[in-house]
Amino acid sequence: MKIIFANLEKLDFRNIFKNVSVIDSVDQLKNAANEDVTYVSVISEEHLKVVWNSKNEVYIPFTELTADHQMLGWHVYFDLANYSFYQKVKELIGKGDKPKGVFRFRRMVNQYENNSLFTGDLYVLSSLLGEPQRIQVKQTDQTVIPVHTIILMDFGGGTMAHIEYTVTNQERIELEWSGIKTILEFDSDQMRPIQQGSKASLPLAYSVDAILATAQKVDQVLVNRLNYFSNLFNGGAHS
Repeated sequence: MKIIFANLEKLDFRNIFKNVSVIDSVDQLKNAANEDVTYVSVISEEHLKVVWNSKNEVYIPFTELTADHQMLGWHVYFDLANYSFYQKVKELIGKGDKPKGVFRFRRMVNQYENNSLFTGDLYVLSSLLGEPQRIQVKQTDQTVIPVHTIILMDFGGGTMAHIEYTVTNQERIELEWSGIKTILEFDSDQMRPIQQGSKASLPLAYSVDAILATAQKVDQVLVNRLNYFSNLFNGGAHS
């Protein structure tokens, strides 16, 4: 049985190809037993405790991953990898043997989340562009809002990434890929619906099917890789 823990405000429930049921309470989660249904639960410590040591396929956002070894064997997903615009960009960039070009990525978030969201982004982008040979990280004072972080990544062979994060009062993603004969651009602000309240149409939402397709099983190799990117943020400037 599949159980997905998610922020329901982030999910797009249109065009779902699975039998999906949304769970709001602990009692509903305890009584979930249909193997043909994918259950989607709100995220809370109480809800997570229900599935400890269960034989279910458990999916959690990367930001909920902890050092608890009980999470080994679970699945984690990264919101950036699930966005439809990123999936399209990944498809176009990944057509060649090794991507060559400059990737510019800017993300604005309304909460800091101890760098975990940024760590996930670096993991996702490196999975697309390759192993970075050189990384530089520069940060402003982390106690003063807005907080800015700039990351320069050199992947060798003419491939580089310029990544910028800003903690402010809104959410926005901009990206640009300048490759050989290929220029791709995306700005989530330009994709927002004119009609207010249309959550399902927001560009920064993703589907249950995308989570199931992109999630990765938690093992020590994955944990070590994520810790590597997390450590880049400690201390300000790095090279």
